Order: sequence, then C-alpha cells, then structure tokens
Amino acid sequence: MRTIVWLPLAIFIAGAAAIAAAVASGEAEVSLLVIFPVFTGSSDLFLVGIGLVILSFFAWFGALAMGPPEQERQGIGQSTLPLQQEPKRETKYGGVVLIGPIPIAFGSDRNMALAMLVLGVIIAMLLLLAFLVL
Repeated sequence: MRTIVWLPLAIFIAGAAAIAAAVASGEAEVSLLVIFPVFTGSSDLFLVGIGLVILSFFAWFGALAMGPPEQERQGIGQSTLPLQQEPKRETKYGGVVLIGPIPIAFGSDRNMALAMLVLGVIIAMLLLLAFLVL
C-alpha cells in the first residue's frame, strides 16, 4: 500500500527528468510567461515527459481516492485490551489566493480567515509597491 503513495511522485520526477533532458539536448525550449514557466518542444522525449507528468496527476488522484494507507499491525500476539484513545487535536487551516491585487481568504474558522485576509492585504500592498517602485 505504501508504494501507491510514492508512485505518483516517482512518475512526476521521471516526467520532469525527461522534460529536462529534452531541454538540455535542445529538443525543447523553456520560456517564462510572467512567473509561469512555459515548455515547448516537438521531440518524442518531450512528449514522453509531458505524458508522465500528466499521468502522475491521475495517479495522485487515484491514490487519494483509495484513502490513507492502513497502519501496519504487529502480529498475532496482540493484546485484546481496549486501546486508550488519544485526545483529538483540533487542526486549523487557512489560505489566501491573490487574483491580481484582490486577496481571497479562507479558513477553518473566522479568526483564521481574518488572519489570512490580513496577510493577503499585506502581500497585495507589497506587490503593488514593488510594481510602482520598480
């Protein structure tokens, strides 16, 4: 079951290596569009690399659909006593997406979303200042 977790990563690395080999051999080109790298090429090696990268995404989604890997069991001689349950930890999360200068914040609770909004506004102001000064 653990190999399912590492399989998408291995496929992605193989695809990235094939694309890098195509670029290094001159069979493909790399350009930068704003902040996104753009790869173009017409060789078979480049096509294999792109195919492997796309396949890695499908493998990753498939691994997510199968659920987390099962915990390994210790064997036959396990005790039949009930296990003590660990206290649940509350996990908080949040994020911010910048679309142009507009921050879109989200979070698991109101305080986290507010903190992400403040962070997004700060980042947007710093980016705007950087564009105006530079």
